Amino acid sequence: MKPNLIAKDMADTYDRYFQNDGYRARYPRPNPATLEYLLRNGAADAERILDFGCGNGRYALALLARSNAEITAYDISAASLAQFENALSHTPFGERVRLIHGNWSRLGRSPRYDMILMLFGVLSHLGDRATRVAALKRMRGLLGAHGRLVVSVPSALRRRPRELLKWSLARRMHVALPPLSESGNIYFTRHIDGQPLTFFYHLYSPRQLRGELSEAGYAVQACEAESLLPEWWIAQSRALSGLDRLAARILPPAFGYGIRALAVPA
Repeated sequence: MKPNLIAKDMADTYDRYFQNDGYRARYPRPNPATLEYLLRNGAADAERILDFGCGNGRYALALLARSNAEITAYDISAASLAQFENALSHTPFGERVRLIHGNWSRLGRSPRYDMILMLFGVLSHLGDRATRVAALKRMRGLLGAHGRLVVSVPSALRRRPRELLKWSLARRMHVALPPLSESGNIYFTRHIDGQPLTFFYHLYSPRQLRGELSEAGYAVQACEAESLLPEWWIAQSRALSGLDRLAARILPPAFGYGIRALAVPA
């Protein structure tokens, strides 16, 4: 399947995910540790932030409340942005947000951002390696001279072992068509309120994430485990999020549920 078809399929999947309110129920708030990480690494003082793959704004809304930044929020899902816009209407932050839907070209070539976010597996949804690296290069072109990129991706050691095995066997048998012919690329189906939703993912090792960032022209300043526990557990329980924060500090990146990296233009 070609990358542009993956984007169309993912837009349809996430539209259905947000239309039945499944996403908001599963992820009612951001991971507190990741939110603190963003604030500690520049978001608190940033003037301009791009949230690429913003979803319903669970991170962007939290950053708006904790900073004076202007935020550009981009997503391929119209339903997610509608949910974001509705939430935004109940806040005083509307004038500081620009919502963009559709093709990446709508991001334009300016302004230069102080921080760009690609959180919670957004990079993993984009397609094959060439498409992912192209997206990272595009983000690099939008960063200011001292800008920072924060990206988090799913770990190949912790996520979807059955699908990894399934598609690995398909590749060995030469029946996996592109982009599933690339190691680490999978499809999986999750049932939300009885509705099957199929997702494309690329699962990462820390070494591979560093490699793609380097190829796209970044210097990686930090690479670490984002969490020990699944994101939806943390999003729904403050007690678990506190315990998880402590555990993640000593966890090798590869063993995290997600891998988080901080990068700057090289």
